[in-house]
Amino acid sequence: MSPEENWPEQDLEWLGKCPACGSAPRSELFGSLRDLAFQVAPGTWTMWRCLTCDAAYLDPRPSEDSIGRAYQNYYTHTQPCSAISERRARVKIRRQLGYYNAHYGYNFAGAWPFGRLIFKLDHAKASRADYAIRHLPAPSRKDAVLLDIGCGNGSFLLTARDLGYAAVGLEPDADAVSRGRAAGLDVRLGLLPHSGLAEGSFDHIFLNHVFEHLHKPREAAAEILRLLRPGGRVWLSQPNLDAIGLSLFGEFWRGLETPRHLCLYARKSLTRLLGEAGFIDIEMLPAEAVAESYFRQSLAMQQGLNPQETPAPPGWEPGGKKQARAANKAASRTAERGESLAMVAKRPG
Repeated sequence: MSPEENWPEQDLEWLGKCPACGSAPRSELFGSLRDLAFQVAPGTWTMWRCLTCDAAYLDPRPSEDSIGRAYQNYYTHTQPCSAISERRARVKIRRQLGYYNAHYGYNFAGAWPFGRLIFKLDHAKASRADYAIRHLPAPSRKDAVLLDIGCGNGSFLLTARDLGYAAVGLEPDADAVSRGRAAGLDVRLGLLPHSGLAEGSFDHIFLNHVFEHLHKPREAAAEILRLLRPGGRVWLSQPNLDAIGLSLFGEFWRGLETPRHLCLYARKSLTRLLGEAGFIDIEMLPAEAVAESYFRQSLAMQQGLNPQETPAPPGWEPGGKKQARAANKAASRTAERGESLAMVAKRPG
């Protein structure tokens, strides 16, 4: 990627309004963003803050047909593995399974029953365990099925299968689809909207750091609602526009990930979007303790380094790490300031 390059003019989309709510009034948030995270997408980009719903979005942005070029070095090309079955015999996993049995209604054999007490006393450990299964309760019936949108290589599908669910993945990356299918998983090629999946098919739908990548978030939310069974639940996680890290690092914040992240949300904007789509019981989940990853990569980008190749940029030890841990602690008290934002909502029953 040369600094002089630009994204081809014919491959740009110009919006003039917020893709999250359709409103035109806005203010400039950042005027010259670059692809600092993966360093493959040329050009500089402008991000706007919607004055109506408070979402932030790129305008102009890569078109749907061209944006695949920005994913050349992405995460989806590794071998899938389950968060549960790979190390079930180890004491650590047996403790975690004990927590799942007590907290989420599972019945794992071999689980350590006192594990729930350990996790109850350690907030960070409980948070990691919660996010490993995306706060997924035990299946309410034998034929429960879930959908993971943007499933990548299918690792969460393996986890879901270990949790007792039938699992389907939807993924736009053909290489990732091939890897998932080679592992025996049901992975379909596609993305929202226009997934081609049947209405009312799923008990749970997941979008783990996917919703911010979608060109048509309102249409996508409407389709998620249709794909859920009555009373079904959607779980979404994405970078948080109200994050402490964004206020500290600005244009170098890892969560921006220009130009792959097309539209970013805070609690207010995402709650509004889901509510207008028809969801009910919209709730924000406790913040995930991920500030160390965000801060370390943001610090690397601030220094002109490749965050994927810099495990410890100058200033990370001890100052940067200490700052990140303080941010995690603050987010455990006030989830609205976490680096990532996770919410759940239901289709009316």
